[in-house]
Amino acid sequence: MQSSDSTLRDDLVARLLEHCGYVCTTGDEGPIADAMVTRYTELGEPVTRVGHSVVVGRPQGDRPLVLLVGHLDVVPPTDEDLEPRIDTRDGTEVVVARGASDMKSGNVLAMRAFEDATLRAASPYDLVLVLYSGEEGPAAGNELGEVLSEVSWLRSADLAIVLEPTDGQVQLGCLGGLHAEVVFAGKQAHSARPWHGRNALTAAGTFLAELDADHLRDVEVDGIHYQDVWSATQAWTPGLSPGEHRREVPVRNVIPGEFTLNLNFRFSPSRTLQQAEDEVRERVGDRAAVTIVDRSPPAPPRRDAPLVAAFTEAVGAEVAAKQAWTDVARFAEVDVPALNYGPGLTAQAHQRGEYVPIAAMVEGYERLVRFLHP
Repeated sequence: MQSSDSTLRDDLVARLLEHCGYVCTTGDEGPIADAMVTRYTELGEPVTRVGHSVVVGRPQGDRPLVLLVGHLDVVPPTDEDLEPRIDTRDGTEVVVARGASDMKSGNVLAMRAFEDATLRAASPYDLVLVLYSGEEGPAAGNELGEVLSEVSWLRSADLAIVLEPTDGQVQLGCLGGLHAEVVFAGKQAHSARPWHGRNALTAAGTFLAELDADHLRDVEVDGIHYQDVWSATQAWTPGLSPGEHRREVPVRNVIPGEFTLNLNFRFSPSRTLQQAEDEVRERVGDRAAVTIVDRSPPAPPRRDAPLVAAFTEAVGAEVAAKQAWTDVARFAEVDVPALNYGPGLTAQAHQRGEYVPIAAMVEGYERLVRFLHP
C-alpha cells in the first residue's frame, strides 16, 4: 500500500506529464485552452473563456476570494525537453519538459488544489483558477489584462497567488522595467580622416564606462531587499538595427554619425513608472537623446495586506523579493494584493532540458495547502 506522500507524488507527476504534453508556445495556446475548457466543463465547473485564457469557478459566498493564477504558454521547446519524461539530475528525481519549471508545475499545484472538493469545502477561502495566455511574449499580447477587464469580479479578489517559479520562496512584489533607446549623436566621416567628423560610438564611451562601474543599487521596500539593475542590452550604428544580420560586405570605413544603445532599467517598487523614466533621463543627461520604447510598472510587496500576511505565516517559506517583472504587477494595477509562489526553479526557466524536481512539487503543494486548508 502506498503512503500518502507517494500517492501525492505520483498524482503530481502524472498531472505534470499530461499538462506538459500540450507544448503550446506563445500565440499557439488554443489546444491547451481547449483542453482546460473540456476538463472543467466535464467536472461541472463554471468556465469563462477569454481568447485562449480560462477562468474556472466563481465566488460562492462571503468567504474571501483567492485566485490561483498561472500562464499556459511556454517558450519554444528544444530537442532536450520536447518529450516530457521522468529523469534524474545530480541524483535528484525530476520531470524534464518544456515549461516544467516555468510554469506548468505551478499550474499543476493550482489545479490539484482547485479540484480537491474536500479542501475547497473546508477552506476559509473561495478559490478560483485563472489560467491565461501570452505571458512569455510581448506585453501587448498578454491576455491577463483582458481577462481582468472582461471578468470584472476578479478585481475584487482578496489575494492572487501567481505560481511562477520562485525556488519555493514566497517572493513579494516585483521590479518594474523600462527600455530606452539612447542615441549619441556625432558626425559621419571617412575613417582615414576622422577629424572631419565626430565618432558617435566613442562619444558613448564615458557613459558606458559609468554604467559598467555602477549598474547595481540596493533598495529596501517594506523590509524586502531589491536590486535596481541598469543594463545595456543592444547597440547599433546606422544601417544595422537590432536583430538584423550583418551585411555580407559591411561598411567598415565610416565613422558613425549616430550610435544607439538599448538601456534596460529594472527598478524596485520604491517609485512610479514616471519617476523611473525621470531617473533614466537624469542619468543620461544632455549626452544623448532618450526615447522610452517599453515600460512595465512594478508591484509593491503589500506585506500589510491581511491575506499576504496570512499566506507568508502559513506557508512558512523564506520571504524574498521578486527580482524580475511578473504579472503580480497587473494585479497591483487593479488593487488586488498578489504574491509569487511556485515550485519551479528560476534558473531552469527557458533553459535547454528544462526540469523541475519532483520533491519541490510535493513540498510546494503541501505548503500551499497549509494556507488553503489550515
